[in-house]
Amino acid sequence: MNNKMRLVWAMLAGLAILLASCRSKAEPTPDPKAVFTAAAETANAIMTEMAAITPTAKPSDTPTITPTATPITSTATLTLTPVALAGTLADRAEFVADVTVPDGMNYAGGSAFTKTWRLKNIGTSTWTTAYSLVFQSGTQMAGPASIPLQGDVPPGQTVDISVNLTAPSTVGQYTGFWILRNPLGKNFGVGVNADLPIYVLINVTSAGTPAATSTATLSASATTAVATGTGTVSATTAAAGGDIISKVSLSVDNPNFTGACPHIFVFPVQLVLNKAATLTFSLEAVSNTPGFTFNLPSPTTAEFDAGTHNLNYELTINNSVSGYARVHVTSPVDVVSNQVSFVLTCQ
Repeated sequence: MNNKMRLVWAMLAGLAILLASCRSKAEPTPDPKAVFTAAAETANAIMTEMAAITPTAKPSDTPTITPTATPITSTATLTLTPVALAGTLADRAEFVADVTVPDGMNYAGGSAFTKTWRLKNIGTSTWTTAYSLVFQSGTQMAGPASIPLQGDVPPGQTVDISVNLTAPSTVGQYTGFWILRNPLGKNFGVGVNADLPIYVLINVTSAGTPAATSTATLSASATTAVATGTGTVSATTAAAGGDIISKVSLSVDNPNFTGACPHIFVFPVQLVLNKAATLTFSLEAVSNTPGFTFNLPSPTTAEFDAGTHNLNYELTINNSVSGYARVHVTSPVDVVSNQVSFVLTCQ
């Protein structure tokens, strides 16, 4: 029984007693059971009336939810897939042939000559007259800074590009590097990443008679040079590659460098095969500086498909030195490239 009911029953009991005491003595004494029955009925009526007017507690329209202290976490893995840029470059070239002046041609000092390269457009953009061939590095040989192309070259087509040059007056070997430039001023060339230049390589002699050469393309990696002693590399060309190799040639990106050391010389190699073959080859180098010797990599053996292959040797040098290098293919035929000279002056 709740407090309200207790209060009602107490009031009724008191009322019954009061009524009983107020009756006349002449009147008969009421039956107590009847009094309490009437009181109970009255109490029930009062409770019913109170229930009707007492509002019922309603649940809140918006329940209150106590949040659970559970941390929210997320994980993600980002996977980067390398993109083969060489296959997507809009401007790319492929070396086809030296139309004139094969590598190692001999000229008398001051002789004028015209170098012509045959290139193929293997990109997706058409080369227009807004494209040009520009001098990049090495010996410019009195050539122009740039030469515009003479007509359109659609993708898949070849073009012969010529530049008029003059042999330096001093006896020696000279290499000039040239590269293509698009209308936006971005340079591009040959090789896997379309960033290697083409070049002209000549020897200046007093006689000016051509020297026999063989040609081709390839690449690898060389290490630091330090040591003692000097050596000699023959300047002659080994037996021709027969029906396997039609060209093996070597150049150097900056044959006369002055600056901070260590310095990395890059030797682009071009190897042209008439048919697929497994070749064994190496970089050979000799120092002209007393007490200095080169630490070169071991011979490399690799499989090549028929066609032109462009590779690089990188030679890191810590100290001033002058020297020369060549690439020597020893198997399955014996062929050596032209010889290139380089000079490093550390500051």
